[in-house]
Amino acid sequence: MHPDRKERLHAMGTAREAAHRGLLKLMLRLPSLRAELQLLWQKDAGLEPLCEAYEDATTTLDRLLKGATDGEHGLVEEYRNVCRALEADVVARCRARVARPRF
Repeated sequence: MHPDRKERLHAMGTAREAAHRGLLKLMLRLPSLRAELQLLWQKDAGLEPLCEAYEDATTTLDRLLKGATDGEHGLVEEYRNVCRALEADVVARCRARVARPRF
């Protein structure tokens, strides 16, 4: 296998793993939507990038909370807002799916 292709495949696997970790975090954060999130994970390809972004944002927030330097304290609130916005997007996506009639 060509080295570039191998790197791309590894990056895709890593992104999918990060998205899955983000999904698990969202399921813990939004317990009332766990079942809906599990369904969306299987059926809505648009959820994966949101979950990956949530994983990245929560990981960065955790790092900042554990040891933010003087110049990074403003970033803590910024990352909290990013996490809240991603959570709101996921909730809206779940509600939109539930609101759609199923035939």
